[in-house]
Amino acid sequence: MLYPILVEHYVWFSLLLLGVTWFARQSKPATRTNLMYGYGMIATLGFVLGFDWVAGIIFGLLVLEVGRLFKAWLDKKQAQLKK
Repeated sequence: MLYPILVEHYVWFSLLLLGVTWFARQSKPATRTNLMYGYGMIATLGFVLGFDWVAGIIFGLLVLEVGRLFKAWLDKKQAQLKK
């Protein structure tokens, strides 16, 4: 059920990944720039070459970026509870 949705909205998920990366990696601009280029290249090549499976990779990368933010938030809350 999820896969057809990913393929249908491939471009939007790619743009969402780039947006999340832009805001999530503000503390390290060099890493952010490299990741933006890499994610953009993966999305562009997958779209141009018509590889539908790249939609799953884009979604996985999006989940990893959001998970990284969630883990940082949980660590911050845990540190507050220990005080």
